[in-house]
This record gives sequence, structure tokens and C-alpha cells, in this order.
Amino acid sequence: MDTDDGKPVPRDAPCYHYGINLPFGEGQDDVAALLRHVANSIDDLAAYGPVDIAGLMYSNNEVNEHGEWPSMTVFYRLD
Repeated sequence: MDTDDGKPVPRDAPCYHYGINLPFGEGQDDVAALLRHVANSIDDLAAYGPVDIAGLMYSNNEVNEHGEWPSMTVFYRLD
């Protein structure tokens, strides 16, 4: 991965992450809405300065009385 000036990002650059899902309840299993929610959260994060998305991880292993409750983890670096 390269920075804007073409130099590689050092391997020891801190990588942060956060988990995100839709609110508990009806519609919590809407994957398209979850992806929009993730995109909005990345836009919100970028409002504080340059951010490099290092990866995304989708998980669909939680189930409750409303059905499946998928989540995503966003891995990122700050510039």
C-alpha cells in the first residue's frame, strides 16, 4: 500500500479498527443498509482528516430473536 506521495506505508504504522452493525430490532439483517451505514461511518471518520481503509471484514454469526444480526469491522490507518 502506498501513501499519496507514492511512498509505502511502514509496516509498523498503527492500524485501528471498529465494529459496526445496524440497530437491534426489525431490519437489523438488511445487509445493503449495513453497507450504507459502514460507508457513512467511513465518511464521518474522514471528516477528521485523511484516513486509509486497510480492510473490511463481514461477520454473520450473531442471531437473536429478530434473526441474523450481521456486522462489519473496519480496519483503518490515520495519516
